[in-house]
Formats: sequence, structure tokens, C-alpha cells
Amino acid sequence: MSVSTTPTLKARNQIRTMFLVLLILDAVLIALTADLWAIGRILFTAVIMGFTLQGHQWAKWLLIGILSLVVVALIGLLVALGAELSIVVSVGSVVMAILSCVIIGYLVSSRELKQYFAQKRQQKT
Repeated sequence: MSVSTTPTLKARNQIRTMFLVLLILDAVLIALTADLWAIGRILFTAVIMGFTLQGHQWAKWLLIGILSLVVVALIGLLVALGAELSIVVSVGSVVMAILSCVIIGYLVSSRELKQYFAQKRQQKT
């Protein structure tokens, strides 16, 4: 069993925090817009985040795809309905799109996070 190093644990904690903030922000936006259908999406995303934290490569790439679609959808929503949305929903949507982009970048580029995921996969074998 491999021992995690401080940088890899820090990377894991950072991605966990970003996931949690994203889910909370998403839940707040769902509550503000009363879009109950989005609850299924947020639950599905949370499950995929869990599999990602366990080191599953397929889940990481699926999550990147989901977050990419979320960014496109949020930008499209802002462009199409910008004037009709409340300022809180507009700002929340922008923050959520930016955070999704940050998470995508972190999942793709962080060497420490890649090392953490590799350790998780190695522990399973």
C-alpha cells in the first residue's frame, strides 16, 4: 500500500473543497430557480465526483465532460436570458461557470492530483 505524500493529500483536499463548493453553489442556484429537474443532475454529478475521488479514470473524464457541458449551458443561459435573470442567479451562474473551468483545469493539469489518483488506483490492485 502506497503512502500519500503531503502534496498529494493537499491536492486531494483542494479538489474535495472545490467539489463541495460547486455542489453547494449548484444547490443554491437550483433552490433560487426552483428547477427541481436539476436535482437529478446534481446527484449524478456528486456520484461521479465520488468515483473520481476514488481514482477512476473513466469518472474523471466523464466529470470533465459534464462540467464542460455545464459551462456551455450556463453561458448559453446567460446569453439567452441575461436580462430576465435576477442578479443573484446571473452572478451565481458566472461564478459556477468559472469554478467549473477551474476544476477542469485542476483535474487535467495538477501533477499532485494525478499522483494521488494513481496511488488510489494502485491501492485497489
